[in-house]
Amino acid sequence: MSGRCIMMCAGEYHPMEIDIRPDDFVIAVDGGFAYLLEAGIEPDLLMGDFDSLEEGSADPIARYRAMGSDHFLQLPVAKDDTDTMAAAKLGLEKGYREFLIYGALGGRLDHLMANVQTLAFILHNGGQAWLYDRQTRVTVIGPGKFRLPAEFEGTVSLFALDSCLENVTIRGMKYEVEGATIRNDYPVGCSNETPQGRNGAEAVFTIGKGTGLLVMTEKLINRHH
Repeated sequence: MSGRCIMMCAGEYHPMEIDIRPDDFVIAVDGGFAYLLEAGIEPDLLMGDFDSLEEGSADPIARYRAMGSDHFLQLPVAKDDTDTMAAAKLGLEKGYREFLIYGALGGRLDHLMANVQTLAFILHNGGQAWLYDRQTRVTVIGPGKFRLPAEFEGTVSLFALDSCLENVTIRGMKYEVEGATIRNDYPVGCSNETPQGRNGAEAVFTIGKGTGLLVMTEKLINRHH
């Protein structure tokens, strides 16, 4: 499937431009519905247990409820899945493999950890997902090569989600390594940087074994010098 699954969640969100393409599928996840309304974006589906929506939002919810099950899904409050995980599962079931998730960084630490685990779930089920904020992009990567977007300049951190990442090679960054091990109890992968004058030169992260969390922060360079 060529389209992407765009999810707007109910966590901390700083308004930013969201590129919606004709073949994208947009899910408003619970209180994230209010963020989309403010941005003038009509979701394809509204879903959640609606425990985080502001008062006064009942009318637009009623409008989506009246549109039927293709556009509205009420989730129980007591459930194993977070609302974000439930939306991710639905997107995978519909055949989407690229996920852009907004409103899911910052705020409550427990929800942030749950959202990182949701990224790992999507990866392990054949997809790739990103948490987005104005300056930060977060994804989970597994064995193989990850190429940094050519236009990106800033700080990149790689953390082990498994007990360790084995045979890690980093090329095209300020700090390069060959065949390294990154453990989940020592943050040696924190705050690498794109080199000055990169000008689109390729930067590649290769993992031999394990699952890692990649955090990209735009235009944050040399803060620790």
